[in-house]
Amino acid sequence: MADILEFGKKVENLKSERDDAVRRLKIESLRKIFQCTRCMMKCSKCGAQMDSGEYARFAAPYSLCKSCLQEYEEYRSRVGEDRGKSEFYWRNSAWMKVWESWLQHQKSLDQYRQSKEFLQLMDEVEHMLKK
Repeated sequence: MADILEFGKKVENLKSERDDAVRRLKIESLRKIFQCTRCMMKCSKCGAQMDSGEYARFAAPYSLCKSCLQEYEEYRSRVGEDRGKSEFYWRNSAWMKVWESWLQHQKSLDQYRQSKEFLQLMDEVEHMLKK
């Protein structure tokens, strides 16, 4: 009979450990999305730390340092055109593709943050933290 009681306790302990692991995973998932990808104090493109007054709030859809903002503005000006030549030789067609793919990645992150499942995760974690 003692073996049956021990087995029941072990099952409960395993379930509790799994629940704790899932809870930590949920919190870590949200932390990465908000703390790492949407930090207003670092450049979204290069990751450089910025002063609170350094980023241009409405000049670009993401927080960009002065250097990346200047690149973004050149990219935007060249996107509508025939991708004319830059005065900087290293800002070539491959450079344009880097910006295109980075902006697509940011768009995908935005879509993920707005997904039903992500919003459900936020709600679950909010309720967990209130307990």
